[in-house]
Amino acid sequence: MHFSKAATASTRGFARIAAGLLVAFAVSPAWAQDQQPAAGDQAAPGETQQPDWVKLCSENPANKQEVCVTTRERRAATGQLLAAVSLRETEGKKFLVSAVPPGMLLRPGMQVQVDGGTATKVQYSICFPNLCFAETEVNDEFIASMKKGSRLVITTLNQQAKPVNFDLSLSGFTASYEGPAIDPKELQAEQQKLEDELKRKAEEARKQLIERQQQSTQQQQ
Repeated sequence: MHFSKAATASTRGFARIAAGLLVAFAVSPAWAQDQQPAAGDQAAPGETQQPDWVKLCSENPANKQEVCVTTRERRAATGQLLAAVSLRETEGKKFLVSAVPPGMLLRPGMQVQVDGGTATKVQYSICFPNLCFAETEVNDEFIASMKKGSRLVITTLNQQAKPVNFDLSLSGFTASYEGPAIDPKELQAEQQKLEDELKRKAEEARKQLIERQQQSTQQQQ
């Protein structure tokens, strides 16, 4: 399978890409809680189900060209983003953008693999406080493998040089990739639901902690 080399770009360019993707990655994990998991799409302990693939399109103000991003993420039960992968299309080119939490070894880069296919090595492009991005240009053959595949695995190395795998289901990718983009207003509404839900869970955790502390104090008296 042939892959072209990762596209080079300035830090400013990657910052714009990452900023747009951060919006895409803000899709609420509440979506996943409302849906039945597809076969092979079970979440690991402590995680919510993976939100569906989501397609977003917007106009690049620099050249007036449409940029579309089809993305899926994996989040912890707390709402924390664990990993995400996006297929970005602009000006006739397609780029696979992967995101993982900071704290990984950057020099070895990461690998992306669809099912048991050939692993593609990708170098990191830029890191922000909450995410590190890696991007590589892909061809139609790779996209076809995503359409036919069942899962995409991102493999990176932690600070102990041990591999860490982030598994994302490819279920629903084709429908989202080939279908219409989501309404930005719908995305904003879901993001607000996410924020409200996280606040509620945080308040419940705080109350439970206070109750446990009070019970412990009473037992010691």
